[in-house]
Amino acid sequence: MATPAHRLWHANNEYRRRLSQAQMLVGLLEQLLEARSQTPATPALSTLLYVQAEVERLIQEHRVWRHTCYYESPDSKRMVQDERAILQALARFNRMRAQHSRRLRDLYGLLEAAPRPEAALTRVPGGDLWAMAQDAIADLLAFDGYWAQANQTP
Repeated sequence: MATPAHRLWHANNEYRRRLSQAQMLVGLLEQLLEARSQTPATPALSTLLYVQAEVERLIQEHRVWRHTCYYESPDSKRMVQDERAILQALARFNRMRAQHSRRLRDLYGLLEAAPRPEAALTRVPGGDLWAMAQDAIADLLAFDGYWAQANQTP
């Protein structure tokens, strides 16, 4: 069974990885649409700009959590070591995640409902960037299931 310290470290790293992936893909998609689109403000681009701003807010909230709960001090960048501080950081992480989940469901719904641009505008050598951005938001939503499974006792 993983110790609370290991769970805290793992939660921070995995969630940060997923947030960064979503940020990168949504940002790339926004740049691609602006570069390839004939019309300057397509409805999809407006939705995408909103999603991008919201992902940035989630990242900022996670950053604040790291600096106030995860690190011993903002200067040390060393994870808390005291068991009580670890348990408090995990509890705050879970509350933050619950708030993020609600917002991520809304963002995913917005992307699903948005009028999707032509596939030629979003196609890159690695696939369809629109689908990849949607998958990155879905991956953030799937963190709840991942986190619940990671916290199960054997």
